[in-house]
Amino acid sequence: MAVQTGAKRIVSFGEAMIRLTPPRHERIERSTFLDLSPGGAELNTAVTVAALGHVAEWVSVLPDNPLGHYLGRQARAHAAGTSHVQWVTEDQGRMGLYFLEEGTDPRPSAVVYDRKQSAFANLTPGQIDWASIFRDTDAFHICGITPAVSPAAKEESMLAIQAAKAAGATVFFDLNYRSKLWTEREARAAFHEIAPHVDVLFASKSDLGTFFDLEGDRPTVMETARTKLGVAVCVTTRKKSRASRSIALSAQAMGPPGEVVEADWKSVEIVDRLGGGDAFAGGFITGYLEDPEDLQKALTLGVAASALKHTMPGDFLCASRAEIIAAAGETAGGVLQR
Repeated sequence: MAVQTGAKRIVSFGEAMIRLTPPRHERIERSTFLDLSPGGAELNTAVTVAALGHVAEWVSVLPDNPLGHYLGRQARAHAAGTSHVQWVTEDQGRMGLYFLEEGTDPRPSAVVYDRKQSAFANLTPGQIDWASIFRDTDAFHICGITPAVSPAAKEESMLAIQAAKAAGATVFFDLNYRSKLWTEREARAAFHEIAPHVDVLFASKSDLGTFFDLEGDRPTVMETARTKLGVAVCVTTRKKSRASRSIALSAQAMGPPGEVVEADWKSVEIVDRLGGGDAFAGGFITGYLEDPEDLQKALTLGVAASALKHTMPGDFLCASRAEIIAAAGETAGGVLQR
């Protein structure tokens, strides 16, 4: 993956896990073999940033064993930097796993986590030298899953966000609430602590209502998020489903002067939906850093990256910048404008 001239440097922080998936929509309880792949929200986003030609540095904690080495190798293979990954002994924490049971109508897909006492969850707050990491960094990306992993991860998340702001990096935060990891009350408290430090907020309209009591139509909620929470830009994704494998994607953003910008709807036939939101974040971050005044470009890149991710198995987007840009210009008939 070629790095662009004038590339930006984006740092992300979060846990990645090994994903285990029964093939052919099989049930976990009767599967005899599993497909292995890497996954984790911030790493997924870093991979998309790298695919678009920018420098992506992923910060995390991994066990120094074959499972941890597999994850690190997969990150590097997709051009996500791992020089700031902390390696710990097995007695300090294990490799987190998750199992995905892929459903099809009328059976929904399901995720089973096996991540307690992971190396990331057991990190020691303050062990990461954020001041050094954020030298010459343009942006920092983190999501709401990371502070949910453990109290230590929550404390380190705040240290990272504060250090990013102090270094002058643009802070991107994806609300990304996971009810399997913590309660709404716990998440609300953490999100209210994080929000004042955020420059660009990714959140669904419903989550803005749940965690920040923001009500009204979409433009009203987005404008209130900007003024009440103090973020420069509020971004929401939209999805229309026709069946479990057929959807349409779009997104909206609002920055100064308070006008809503919207990406065109894009139809997608789903192969694998996991990582689609992370790919969107990576595309948006890239477009925004290239031109903060052009929210339309950022949205278009985000939706194109997400659409492409939905067409391939695994959590990672595997595509070139040219392919993502071509997908952004796809016509209704599927002919790419090159």
